[in-house]
Amino acid sequence: MTRSTDVFIPLEERTAIANSKGADLFLSIHANSSRNPRAKGIETYFLNFATDSHAESVAARENAISAATLKDLQNLVRAITLNSKVDESHDFAASVQEAMVENMRPHDPDVQDRGVHTAPFYVLIGADMPSILAEIAFLSHPEDEKRLKKPEYRERIAASLLEGVRAYLDALNRTQSRQLTQAPRKSTVASGEDRR
Repeated sequence: MTRSTDVFIPLEERTAIANSKGADLFLSIHANSSRNPRAKGIETYFLNFATDSHAESVAARENAISAATLKDLQNLVRAITLNSKVDESHDFAASVQEAMVENMRPHDPDVQDRGVHTAPFYVLIGADMPSILAEIAFLSHPEDEKRLKKPEYRERIAASLLEGVRAYLDALNRTQSRQLTQAPRKSTVASGEDRR
């Protein structure tokens, strides 16, 4: 965890903390907002260029509290293009999104699955590990705001996030085990043997 109390840590420092601690994963938890008061639901992001206007506006809002300025845009673009954890971050985001939606639906059948998206979030730049940003609800939607005020909703979200992390790590471990068991073996031919 980057913090255990309600203190602000600059966006740029959060991944630096995770890197210095040798974290395996980076999960940034946020409450979303929108100018559209009907927007609600759960969505998860990983670092890359935005592919739609909604993702652009969410990233712009989140990045507005960053100390970075427009002159840092070139560094942002470079960080995105050099991001070696894109595939892992995508898989991590998909696991967390699926777990949140599946675990929240029994309690709220109307929960909106807004999916997994890419966007250039400053908070995800520089992570040496798969990194995602989970938007757990919309503060700008009256029903979502009411849910966020309830401890049981926050506990279900926390349990869902944990389940998503576990699902991602389990899938990663299965993939690595499969790769180890399917590794090509060296074959040798003794001198004088017929190779036909």
